[in-house]
Amino acid sequence: MKITLISPYPDIKSFGLRILSAYLKQNGHNVQFIFLPKRFTERYDKEALNGVIELSKRADLIGISLMTNFFDNAVQITQALKEKCAIPVLWGGIHPTVRPEECLDYADMVCIGEGEEAVVELIKKMEAGEYYYDVQNMWFKDKEKIIKNQLRPLIKELDTIPFQDYEYNNHYILNNESLKKMDTQLLNGYMCGSYVTMPTRGCPFGCTYCCNNTFNKMHLREKIVRKRSIESLINECIDIKTRLPFVDNIAFDDDAFFVYSIQEIQEFCKKYKEKVGFPLKITGATPSTLTREKLSFLVDAGLIEVKMGIQSASERIKKMYNRHHTNFQVEETARIINEFKDKIKVPAYDVILDNPWENEEDLIETLMFLAKLPTPFQLTCFSLTFYPGTELYEKAKNDALITDDLKDVYRKDYNFYTIKKTYLNRLFFLLNDYAFYGVGISPRTMNLLTNKRLRQLKLHWLLYIILKAGILPLKIKRFKFMLHDLLKDLKKGNWTVLHGKLFRWL
Repeated sequence: MKITLISPYPDIKSFGLRILSAYLKQNGHNVQFIFLPKRFTERYDKEALNGVIELSKRADLIGISLMTNFFDNAVQITQALKEKCAIPVLWGGIHPTVRPEECLDYADMVCIGEGEEAVVELIKKMEAGEYYYDVQNMWFKDKEKIIKNQLRPLIKELDTIPFQDYEYNNHYILNNESLKKMDTQLLNGYMCGSYVTMPTRGCPFGCTYCCNNTFNKMHLREKIVRKRSIESLINECIDIKTRLPFVDNIAFDDDAFFVYSIQEIQEFCKKYKEKVGFPLKITGATPSTLTREKLSFLVDAGLIEVKMGIQSASERIKKMYNRHHTNFQVEETARIINEFKDKIKVPAYDVILDNPWENEEDLIETLMFLAKLPTPFQLTCFSLTFYPGTELYEKAKNDALITDDLKDVYRKDYNFYTIKKTYLNRLFFLLNDYAFYGVGISPRTMNLLTNKRLRQLKLHWLLYIILKAGILPLKIKRFKFMLHDLLKDLKKGNWTVLHGKLFRWL
């Protein structure tokens, strides 16, 4: 059977679709992959959509993955396809998982939760001409009737799943507003030398603002967090090192890598250092799972970047977010990371702003806490978004903070540049500037910046302006360092490394 998979995301990682593509190929199906990188605030022009139609018109099934913010893009693609092609369209991903009925207003069928086994069973029955409206994890629209099926158990043995599909001979990408066949140069340009994979599935926490808050409740009686074997991880890294010679670093972008035991991490590090040897990046660090011993092994094996979620230091807001780490635990973990500052890049700590239930005391509590953390570090700030299915979405709905899902949720940009320009929010960015350069803002200075009496007298702005001016020499120093570093790469002809650095810095 011929299947076309479409990714509307702005990058080409598309981990879920690449795994699904590989799984379908393993089961004997012909898969075509179309990448349509766009920001979710942008729409596709007619030429791009016509290109998608032309490539897809001979498929037997079309699959589109979407997160909530990409709903509009998925609708646009689906409507364009349905105008010209009589081919069933399947939607999958987190948004169809939490809003299946809404998605069936546009798609013929939706996949809820993990899709590998469900989609293969669906296709098998379609090929055989059998009744397929009973496939678990799948919902269908039959005329005006919605057919709802039960969830199937989570995939327990992740090693049975093949590695991601990077066989790009049948891949296409929207580049400069026209669809082009993927080649090594395009793949290299979009990957920037970095290969992203996931050692685990599932998250043990289920924070109230996160999609895992919904997913975990769907599988209450099952083991949510599942780990791949160390052998599988190493073999994947070796495979991609052989397959794509321009890759020069590996990134583990899951929620729970540090749940691996110290013995497992020690085994991984030994084999990774011997057989792979690339710089390694890891997100998903948490105070309850990251230890000095684990980090020590990983740094020795090549770890260069680590990211940890803090979100808030306010006890009231942490309870609202279902974040159970104490501030002491977070501070201790930050100090452990800081012990390796001469061997890894500046660590990133996530923080959520624009919470409508958060008051000034909560924000000041977080600012004062962050001012105590050892530098250097960088803050990755996000504007709180209420995603459907989460507890915070229901709370926002009940409090009338959401009046139009499309406008207030689906089309809301959560990135740092959309954060409200309040004074206290500005202090997070000011702190980030100083902390990134290893200088920091002392708790005493932060106390002056947030002091209620000084703010009433408008004296806080004077200190703020002085500090803003003081960061300029540090930025100039960084620019000189970047320029010197880029010139070295130019002289050595390290084009892939150069491209990756420009992408990260700019």
